[in-house]
Amino acid sequence: MTSASNGSPRPRHPRLRASLLAGELAGTVRRLARRGGDGVHARGLAIMAVDPHAVERLARGRDSALVTGTNGKTTTTYLLAKALGDQVAHNYTGANMATGIVTAYADSEAPVAAIEVDELHFGSIARMIDPHVVVLLNLSRDQLSRSHEVARVVSAWSETLATGRSTIVANCADPNVVAATPPDRAVWFDPGTRWAEDAHVCPRCGSLIDWTVDSWSCACGFAMPTPSYRRDGTILVGPVGDRHDLRLRIPGEFNHGNAVAALAAANVMGIDTDTALGRMAELDSAFGRYMNYDVGGRPARLVLAKNPVGMRAALELIGGANVIVGIGAEGVDGRDTSWLYDAPFEWLAGRQVGATGRRRHDLALRLEIAGAHPVVGEDIHDVARRLPAGDLYLIGNYSNFVRWRRERRWQT
Repeated sequence: MTSASNGSPRPRHPRLRASLLAGELAGTVRRLARRGGDGVHARGLAIMAVDPHAVERLARGRDSALVTGTNGKTTTTYLLAKALGDQVAHNYTGANMATGIVTAYADSEAPVAAIEVDELHFGSIARMIDPHVVVLLNLSRDQLSRSHEVARVVSAWSETLATGRSTIVANCADPNVVAATPPDRAVWFDPGTRWAEDAHVCPRCGSLIDWTVDSWSCACGFAMPTPSYRRDGTILVGPVGDRHDLRLRIPGEFNHGNAVAALAAANVMGIDTDTALGRMAELDSAFGRYMNYDVGGRPARLVLAKNPVGMRAALELIGGANVIVGIGAEGVDGRDTSWLYDAPFEWLAGRQVGATGRRRHDLALRLEIAGAHPVVGEDIHDVARRLPAGDLYLIGNYSNFVRWRRERRWQT
């Protein structure tokens, strides 16, 4: 793909110019009405209503990377945007559907773009943008209300990726991702983490997959490809066996895996490894994730977890620290909380655990079944005061996380 040579304004189609003015007006009206939020969705709706081809027009001529998957999209896109330098179009708010993506392109004349994309909308967005690089992180069950089985997403991704010229940076440790990826355009990476619960069955033949500590395979011959990039603890191993320290400020083993994906994509886009890793090491949060939030006068590190895989990663992160978990059932949360029974709350057995959010009583029951001792309350500050002294984490599904982030009760 031919990239723009600089960040200077480019000629724009008359309809596109009109759509951008409509977006600015919509954003202004929202601010004057004090509706709250960042106005990204309202602006994007107005832009797309006036010019349905705005994404294509704005992305044309830019060197774009799309990042998708069930978990890790926002942080990986932040890492990639950091690696690519200062002049990058990026939907940093996590608004990962067309309205958020068009706003990200409209807000920047940068010649390169790092764009997070919802996994269910990947096909339509990829056709609009014609990206240089696609990053496929993982596929697992998400909120049940979204009602898309993993197999259906694999099929949709496969159809989208069957044609095109994008280089695909793909997770070779996930059989579902491998099944969707054309091998002749793949750059495989191994994040060093495994989630077999949504990949027991071979997506090619329907037989059981044989999982080992380091690999997976099926009797039909479908097997884990050899990665060009892989994680060995906190070391990144590159295509020629080169080894580099992953010195990240953001916490969590899973984020080291996300960094491997971002580094591979940055290399494809022409950024050398040392430069990319140095830039990624500066990242300390991703739109509120991992920042310290003031809860009753004590700092609590803020974490998003919206499905079983995300909750498992969050619980791995907290270790022996205190934790408050907030579960809602609003909007994108989905109304069905049965996914809590697929998350390993048994790891918290014998400990006091805060339970808050609109579905706190559903969570409290799950915690009791797991052998934990729920401390239930609507006010997280009150819940925090009832927990033992010591380090504290605040884990929320989407509605709770967004509400806490908007309150901006940060501690430095």
